[in-house]
Amino acid sequence: MISSQFRRSFFRRSCTWCQTNRSTLDRSYSNQTSCSIDTIQRNNLTLQFSSKIHEKTQTALRYSSSNANGNSSIPKDTEKPIQKPKKVTTLSMAAMKRRGEKITMVTAYDFPSAVHVDRAGVDVLLVGDSCAMVELGFETTQPITLDQMIHHCQAVKRGAPNRPLLVGDMPFGSYEYKDVDIALKNAYRMVKEGGMDAVKFEGGSKARANIVKHVVEGGVAVLGHVGLTPQAISVLGGFRAQGRTAANARSLLDDALRLQDAGAFAVVLECVPANVASAITEALEIPTIGIGAGGGTSGQVLVFHDLLGMLSHPHHEEFVPRFCKQYARVGMEITNGLAQFKEEVKSGAFPGNDYSPYKMSKTEEEIFNELMTQNGAKENASSTSLSKDTDESEQLNLYGNNNTGST
Repeated sequence: MISSQFRRSFFRRSCTWCQTNRSTLDRSYSNQTSCSIDTIQRNNLTLQFSSKIHEKTQTALRYSSSNANGNSSIPKDTEKPIQKPKKVTTLSMAAMKRRGEKITMVTAYDFPSAVHVDRAGVDVLLVGDSCAMVELGFETTQPITLDQMIHHCQAVKRGAPNRPLLVGDMPFGSYEYKDVDIALKNAYRMVKEGGMDAVKFEGGSKARANIVKHVVEGGVAVLGHVGLTPQAISVLGGFRAQGRTAANARSLLDDALRLQDAGAFAVVLECVPANVASAITEALEIPTIGIGAGGGTSGQVLVFHDLLGMLSHPHHEEFVPRFCKQYARVGMEITNGLAQFKEEVKSGAFPGNDYSPYKMSKTEEEIFNELMTQNGAKENASSTSLSKDTDESEQLNLYGNNNTGST
């Protein structure tokens, strides 16, 4: 319904066409009379609203009919195609830097972690060789092998197959040789077997830049890495911040420029002063990804386990790097959950009836009890065909996948 106030305002404007006095028009409403233009406008407005009501009614009828016939429940004129997430590429990362849009990167090593990273919409997922320390418990990143890295890359690929750019860390001893074809061959394995979109090399020396150039020319995208390079821990004398003197800072800039000239699509800057990282970022055309390098880089990367506090515990918070902000304390919840599980098992509260879902039929239960009370129950149970004839198998979905088993 149209309010009387709206009609009065609208018709007042309309009646100026025939120069009808507004005070006369007001009186005409009280006397149920109006001028000719007033009548025409009112009729036209009524027809317009009737037409809209008719259109909405027809749409509702089509919608109802499609439901009754089992067709699409959404009218065709309102259907919106489901859009797949747009894949992040090396080119889109360069565009993000030009736009001033920060790039997000997370280091993860397995299927469930990759699923969470993908769902969060993170731009880049790095399968880092830090897996050696975080997942496998080694003291450094050096022990992990290429085959082990490929194993973890495959799991991550299954967890995040579409949107994020996937980068595989080339492990220590897989690319440093003078024969640059060795690096290219192993990079091919990371792409073909591991499912990675790119690989990462540590270091920016002339020799390393030559390797990067050869691999890029061979068709594999490369992410560079300067600053603290954990694979070179024996040379660096430990996990130490880099670029804290003017000469060392300048050397880092030279390394980054060499990697850019060699064809790297981006460079990781690890554990360097914020002003040095900002200067390198401004000097480079390609993006920089910082970790413990301040906020002046093109993006940031943290390890999945660190940023979620997977190992957080009141007695060993030293496991978390100083540059890492914890966005959750998942480790505390994990510890509490495991402790509660232990307590409920010890007390007999778990599983209980609620988590013992598989039952025998009453008939089979009576037969089973009778068999167990007889002498030689095992022999009778093995010779009888009752259980074999009436046993039923149940399809189970285990461990969160669609594979089925039987019991």
